Amino acid sequence: MKRKKIAILPRINNCGGDLQKKWFIYFSYRDPRNDKMKRFKIYEGLHRIKDFTKRTEAAEKLNADYIFKLKNGWSPFLDDEKSIYEDQLQYNNIARIFGKMRSDNRTIRYYATQLLNKKAAGEKNEKETISTYRSSLRVFNCWLEKEGIAENDISTFDNQIILQFFDFLINSEKLSKQTIRRYRQLLNGMFEIAKKEKAINENPVYDIPDCNRINDHSPRPISEFDIMTFKEIIMKEDPQLWMAICFEYYCFLRPGKELRFLKIKDIDFARGIIDVDAIRAKTNMERFPTIPVVFLRELREVYQLHKQPQNFYVFGTEGKPGLKHLGKNNLRFRFREFREKLNMPESYKFYSWKHTGNGRASDAGIPISEIQIQNGHTSIKTTEIYLRHKIGQVSKEIRNNFPPI
Repeated sequence: MKRKKIAILPRINNCGGDLQKKWFIYFSYRDPRNDKMKRFKIYEGLHRIKDFTKRTEAAEKLNADYIFKLKNGWSPFLDDEKSIYEDQLQYNNIARIFGKMRSDNRTIRYYATQLLNKKAAGEKNEKETISTYRSSLRVFNCWLEKEGIAENDISTFDNQIILQFFDFLINSEKLSKQTIRRYRQLLNGMFEIAKKEKAINENPVYDIPDCNRINDHSPRPISEFDIMTFKEIIMKEDPQLWMAICFEYYCFLRPGKELRFLKIKDIDFARGIIDVDAIRAKTNMERFPTIPVVFLRELREVYQLHKQPQNFYVFGTEGKPGLKHLGKNNLRFRFREFREKLNMPESYKFYSWKHTGNGRASDAGIPISEIQIQNGHTSIKTTEIYLRHKIGQVSKEIRNNFPPI
């Protein structure tokens, strides 16, 4: 069998020992798109090391790292090559790593990457959404690896394999109807890309079994008799967290960009409104939630935010307004600690305070049109659905006047 190189292993170019020049390692790898060898140069900042001995050591380490990566399956193109040579002497190793049915480089990883790139290019897809897509596709690839077929060409995947994967998701992982739907849409999109490129003739994602399971882990409103318990301890031990809770409760700010990226200049202390620009708003539409007088007084008299520099983030990293905003999960984790400390239900999440504010506003008789504006919903219908789903319908008469046993 004729020897066919896939890669020429890395070597060091130290520019004749000249520290004024940029050293690098170089290697060649066969491009699966045209079957020609392509040379790669890796610098990795070696030129920043001014000592000859230390730069040599760094170059040797970098060279060894890439040799290890190449020999253990890394590819600069598709990340799914698994050998250095395809020849008869290594046939057993190739069969073990590639799978007998593999015909070329068109693996699931390759098309999953194409799908993610396509999703990332979409204007409406944020980083968090892309991360969710990526995690789901990784689950699929891990399952394929467990089955020993992750390296097969995409043309070898039929409906039977897809059905086995969804059986795993539904019956072993106990995923919800909504999550199953997301997996179906993702895999369908990935195989459609392969079909468009004529890598497959038929999309194998069809006849997916129904799943009616509902795993509801969404935040629930805080019960009336728990609100004061939270308030007493959080106000005392973590004033910044309580202020964040109040922004959620009174102004319906969402915990992500709307709350974390809030700056002093976004708050109009005279008119009592907040400017949530389109970039931060979930709906991509600028809105101006009203600050209730009771909370506006707290912001001025207790927190004295109006005295802070305009460019400061309201929720700075030192427990007070500052130039650096809090991390993505900071407030959520802090609230969870109080919830566990007080032995409260797990359905109480940091986001629960927004739902709590909506529910109490509705119970207080505030018109739904005003609640719609405060939330930034595009229609009253959206607000009605939100209140019904997140708050539910509570009978005040039964809740307050039902006779005890």
